[in-house]
Amino acid sequence: MMKIFVILRACALFAYAFLLLIHFILKDHFQFLQIVFYAFPLPILIFIGSVITILFYRSKAYFIFLICLIIVLNIVWFNNAYIFPRHVEIPENATSVIFWNAADRPTIPMAILSKNINKIQPDIIALVETEHATQEDIVQLSEEFPAYEFRILDGYMMIGVKGHIKNVSYVIEEYSHDINFVEMELANGPLLVALTDTFQSPTMDKRKTLGTVLQLVSERNVDLIVGDFNTPYESVHFRNFEIDYNSFHDYGQGFSATWPFGIPLLEIDQIYTVKTLSPILLQKFYYNVSDHAMLVGYFK
Repeated sequence: MMKIFVILRACALFAYAFLLLIHFILKDHFQFLQIVFYAFPLPILIFIGSVITILFYRSKAYFIFLICLIIVLNIVWFNNAYIFPRHVEIPENATSVIFWNAADRPTIPMAILSKNINKIQPDIIALVETEHATQEDIVQLSEEFPAYEFRILDGYMMIGVKGHIKNVSYVIEEYSHDINFVEMELANGPLLVALTDTFQSPTMDKRKTLGTVLQLVSERNVDLIVGDFNTPYESVHFRNFEIDYNSFHDYGQGFSATWPFGIPLLEIDQIYTVKTLSPILLQKFYYNVSDHAMLVGYFK
């Protein structure tokens, strides 16, 4: 029995080392590894490591090593996943955007939307997973906020613009991505926004999907990208975005994760601006009607 336990502990240690290798080095460079990379974010690895540490309590050397490893992993996670809140001055000429995955509820959370529009006065409101949005919702929002133009978009999305919507074009690839390209006229001038929602299958080739999305937005010279990418920010495939676009990741407050509700695991909802625009601040608000955080970004 003791021999079996020793073998199980050795297998657990080997498997854990392999998971750490994937997370920090191999990542999702290879499609066959991406499901493991996405399924084991660092908080999960810390929890697994804590359990394995308990199994090695009888071996002092292993126990001390694993305790030190868990402490280091916690430091790394906190350093990468938590941005200390700081006071940021928002210029009067800044442009603001609300992006939210509304979680495909039977009804649109109108009360929450109205409260945030009144409070933030955003230039752009972009929502995905709004399958049950109705024209009555659009009429209600338009009457409550006459300075805005609201529309239901293809792909179960909604858009609100404090100004005028000039044109909308929709691109879809089945089981891959939906993108609405929205040309708008704001107080600060024209803006082209890509509102995207990518398929959530962990076995999908993310290199192809995110590469296609980047190609489409680059070809159209998109100014602002907002979306639920169903892919963690740590993915190597987002590094290509940062050649021509600025991520709002480093401009956040608190935990960077946007999913799921109440547990800071994955940063899958993101905002990017073209290099000629500068992010100023990214805020996140959590409401129990959705398992995704509401993102509020400011840029100029």
